[in-house]
Amino acid sequence: MKRWMVLALVMMMLAGTALADPAADARGVEEAFARACSAGDLKGVMALYADDAIAVWPGQGAEAKGKADIEKMAAALCKQGSGAQFTLESLEALPLGDAHIVTVAHWESTLAGPARRRLTTQVRSTEVLVKKDGAWRYLVDHASIGQPRPRQAAAARRARRMR
Repeated sequence: MKRWMVLALVMMMLAGTALADPAADARGVEEAFARACSAGDLKGVMALYADDAIAVWPGQGAEAKGKADIEKMAAALCKQGSGAQFTLESLEALPLGDAHIVTVAHWESTLAGPARRRLTTQVRSTEVLVKKDGAWRYLVDHASIGQPRPRQAAAARRARRMR
């Protein structure tokens, strides 16, 4: 009887691993980042990073290793009251074993600009998530500003000419 119980337990554990959805796991981390950063919740943002994480974000010199350095960059991006908004537009997630997921995501980012104008940009991110202590966290977080889609670029040029 003990053997059957052990076998059943092993089968359930293996089935749980096989049924894991890397896209859902990654989406959960991405959406948690968007909510926390938009709310100015720096503690919530930092909870999503592994201690030894590396981040490369758009901007000159915007590269950080370890939580302390990442926190400095995140504090600038996720200022409380800044009105930062992040919308996840698409996400691809590929599992690398049971403890890592690689993602490629496309975001729309709206930040405060000069003279109270809102700046909306397209952001691409490529990330490696690692499962530590039962939770998915960023191990590598690389984001870059994308070029506007052709229609958006043309509309933006027309809008600038009309000012």
